[in-house]
Amino acid sequence: MACTRNRAPRQRVPHFRACVALALAAFLIACSEAPDPPPAVAGSAALEAHSAEFRRDIIEVVPGIHVAIGYALANVILIEGDDGVIIVDTTESLAAARTVKAEFDRITDKPVQAIIYTHNHTDHIFGAEAFAAGRDVPVYAHKTTWSHIERIMNVLRPVIETRSFHMFGNYLEAGGEAVINDGIGPALAHSTTGEGDIYGLLPPTHTVDERLEVTLAGRRLVLMHAPGETDDQLLVWLPDEGVLLPGDNVYKAFPNLYTIRGTRYRDVMQWAHSVRLMRSLGAEHLIPSHTRPVSGAEAVDEILQVYGDAIQFVHDQTVRGMNQGLDADTLARTVQLPAELAGHPWLQPFYGTVPWSVRAIYNGYLGWFEGNSSTLFPIASATRAQRLLALAGGADAVLAEAEAHLPADPQWAAELADLMLAASPDSVPVAAELKARALRMLAEVTPNPNARNWYLTDALELEQRISTGPSPISAERVAFAQGFPIAGVLRSMAVNLDPERSAGVNERVVFVFPDQGVQYAVHVRHQVAVIDALPSVPEGEGVVVTVPATEWLALMTGQRSFPLALADGTLHVSGGMADTAKLLRFLALFRQK
Repeated sequence: MACTRNRAPRQRVPHFRACVALALAAFLIACSEAPDPPPAVAGSAALEAHSAEFRRDIIEVVPGIHVAIGYALANVILIEGDDGVIIVDTTESLAAARTVKAEFDRITDKPVQAIIYTHNHTDHIFGAEAFAAGRDVPVYAHKTTWSHIERIMNVLRPVIETRSFHMFGNYLEAGGEAVINDGIGPALAHSTTGEGDIYGLLPPTHTVDERLEVTLAGRRLVLMHAPGETDDQLLVWLPDEGVLLPGDNVYKAFPNLYTIRGTRYRDVMQWAHSVRLMRSLGAEHLIPSHTRPVSGAEAVDEILQVYGDAIQFVHDQTVRGMNQGLDADTLARTVQLPAELAGHPWLQPFYGTVPWSVRAIYNGYLGWFEGNSSTLFPIASATRAQRLLALAGGADAVLAEAEAHLPADPQWAAELADLMLAASPDSVPVAAELKARALRMLAEVTPNPNARNWYLTDALELEQRISTGPSPISAERVAFAQGFPIAGVLRSMAVNLDPERSAGVNERVVFVFPDQGVQYAVHVRHQVAVIDALPSVPEGEGVVVTVPATEWLALMTGQRSFPLALADGTLHVSGGMADTAKLLRFLALFRQK
């Protein structure tokens, strides 16, 4: 049973008070105050042992169906048919995918007849070109997959990339640290420089809504929409062989109901329902897109049962506590899996964790406000830190407290260091060094690789041994982005508009992209950039820019110069030099400081 710590209920609408009081009374009878969970004492050792899941291997699960494990963060599944093969998921880079393809070519020389993306995450899609090998290969995905890819690549790339590199440990090698593993795979095969053989994405050519039965290369497959880790998740079911490919809805770790790199809310009850849908199929073989396959109907059924139940337990107990008036911090500390679930080998915290999941569920239902009115418009964090530091007797007193607690409570030491870093510029060097030591101690005892990688990355940055941030705009990245519709690139302009530079501006520029047969108006007004598709260029329009979409991207990313594009006619601006000057002033509104 999950026990949660009681707090006095807040004032509520009167007719709810009796219900809340009864609920809390029953809760007090059922639960005593649970202590904070102790830190894992064998974190790194447990994580080291987990690396066995990712030893490099090609496993034939049933005749003609192979899975490549340990070559990249995600597995690749080969389904051999009569006159060709189907590839399910393609890794996160061309280089990794080519290595896997070379291994598959040892098994069969049949051509790839189709590629299936289980969902939109990078580690499943970027190696597709390696398997297509220049041929026109059908690509199957959910109908929303491409929109998810565009949103990340065109709108959120800088922040998601930076946070992903934190979580997967991509910065660690530069600072002299090592990744043990990434919980669901050995490591993310991406460079923080944006260079290397990475970008091999092929857009979907065949999309699935809720269900598609299809025969490919003589193999009968059922593709089913099964939202979970992503909203666009597809499972692949081979009924004749009893083989289930669950994508990222099941792997040998507690599920990432929330990912610390950042994501939209993952509807955890949809995830539980998808796992139960999979269980209803009666599969004899389970081939996840991460970790190793499982054979035997009883074993597969038992894994799917506990997986779905664990997800529902965390959801239900979080909501139960919410309805009792408990806040996210209390619930994150006290909701714990029952012993029979907590001890299950497929539910260890090697990727997701229960506390992170609890917080995500709370915020998914209620948002950031927990009901404490003093947090509606809080004072600035730096001001708060300065006042707390003064109240505690100054930076020296806080530093002494942090040093005293560091051996037994590095979490508290790190939080005190944060207070000094926010409030006292003079204490920054010593506070940074203290926090780095605390984070290294936390990294050593956690079995969760996402937390470990983040701790160590922050420690290295505090020690000024690395710097983090989105990778530079390389020629390879520009070439990759040129495959996207230009509408997505224009959306990225909107989220880069500088509000100070655009204050008081009311200007519009029309862009004509003849290679894609489209034209758009970008109107800056009220410090937003409103982007509208146009059926044609209106009569009497002011500044009109005509340029191929591929060239526009190169110009915007600095890969090509505006004077050269104007001189050779690649870029044409109506109205001559006067409108060209207006265009350059307009584009300066979007320039990064």
